[in-house]
Amino acid sequence: MLQLWRGLRFLMRTVILKNMKNYSDINFHGQRHVLTVSTTRGVPSTSVNLKEALCEKIPIHYDILRNIRQEHGSSVISQITVENIYQGLNGVNTMVRETSEIDPKYGIKYRGLTIPEVVTLLPREGKSPSAESVFWLLLTGDVPTQEQTASLIADWSARRQKKKDWWSGPGGGIVGSVLQTLPKTTSPLGKLSVALTVFDSRNHMNEALKNGALSYTHWEYMYEDSMELLATLPAIVGLIAKGELKNLEEENGDWIQFLSECLCNAFDISKNHKKSLMDFLRLYIVLNADENGGIPGVHVTEILGASQSYVNQALAAGALAYTEEPKSGTISEYMEFQTKIQRLLGQESKEEKLRNYITSVIQRDKLTGYKEAEICDPKYTVLENYAREHLPNDSGIKLSQTITKILSTMMKSAKGKNIYPEQNAIAAPIFQFYGLKDMEFNQILLCMSRALGAVASIIWTRAVNASVEQPTSKCTYSYLNSIQGARGKRKRGKHTKNIRK
Repeated sequence: MLQLWRGLRFLMRTVILKNMKNYSDINFHGQRHVLTVSTTRGVPSTSVNLKEALCEKIPIHYDILRNIRQEHGSSVISQITVENIYQGLNGVNTMVRETSEIDPKYGIKYRGLTIPEVVTLLPREGKSPSAESVFWLLLTGDVPTQEQTASLIADWSARRQKKKDWWSGPGGGIVGSVLQTLPKTTSPLGKLSVALTVFDSRNHMNEALKNGALSYTHWEYMYEDSMELLATLPAIVGLIAKGELKNLEEENGDWIQFLSECLCNAFDISKNHKKSLMDFLRLYIVLNADENGGIPGVHVTEILGASQSYVNQALAAGALAYTEEPKSGTISEYMEFQTKIQRLLGQESKEEKLRNYITSVIQRDKLTGYKEAEICDPKYTVLENYAREHLPNDSGIKLSQTITKILSTMMKSAKGKNIYPEQNAIAAPIFQFYGLKDMEFNQILLCMSRALGAVASIIWTRAVNASVEQPTSKCTYSYLNSIQGARGKRKRGKHTKNIRK
């Protein structure tokens, strides 16, 4: 059996490498190199039921955790300095997140797979990988089959209908009626936080706690509540876009098909663009399905997901932390930057005028949507490739590409720095092309994407009964006294040694 699996894995690996031409890891200078495809860790489950597949994984992973703690519990992972403490432990390895991690060479990896590998391997709906397939990957560590993905699509569709009184009907159901009472000044992320707080996704956990369910079984109830919330999330986003959802043509499609129905119901989106929009949204959701656990929104959600029993409240609190995500420039900030250039220089800006303007911006302000890095973010690369293939003539996208080209060349020659674009530098004009011009609203689509990784991580936290993160805090004077005391002891120790000599 093992030999058969190895043979199948080798065959799959060969086929994938041959089909990676369109999704190779290409940096934005146009250089191409094909990555070696990672293999899924462990033997993939054959069950088409996600919960059953997860049940196969949990005992195996629990044994790994028990063994590593027994054999390596005293091993040192990170050294923390005073500077690290005052920099918010930036870059220090202090957390465990099973769903993904940052690789310095390849960027974010989902369950050991790079972004180009994820985009290539996952089953598709339309031309892009589906949200359901990336959730299956994040939760189980397996690349799902088409049959497994279809099973999850059907499951979420059924759960969404089960919760229909929360999002459908006059006034937008229960959630919509609450959203309509909020002040008009409430931001889209603020509305999302309120909607998630209101949404009842704790029936199963409440019942378990009331009946005294043992702690090691809590993950099963968390799973059920989480699935109902994720299934309904596109409807919640649609209610934020528009007070109620009317005349929906399709309520039983996959996650993104239903989301696009809600968005087309709320925004001025051309019917000719609808199918292409779904492909883009699926790609965008997959690229942003998870992130480094130290990112504020992810971190807050993880802590609350481990410390209390209701997944909707954990996601509601984390949503507010996405107001300024990422730090290099939100999608709104980048679009303001590009719009300002268009306004000052015209739609068809000459490169020389554009170069002069960017030079003045560099001298005055931070580079919105760009940052100094060792590699170009693979998310940007995939979206840029998408734009080149599907939207080659859009002026907003062309301007973004020109700005990126000028900036990278200018910073490299003038300061010897590698400045790379973040994904918002290309995502913003793509959203604009499809009619999703409210960039503040588009920020909740990022938050919606991250809910997939957040939920998967919370379920795993419960499954292995992980400890809640709770480090000890001290004031500056205590740290100072501790450092001075340690130095004093070292000096006295040296003095004693000299006397003995």
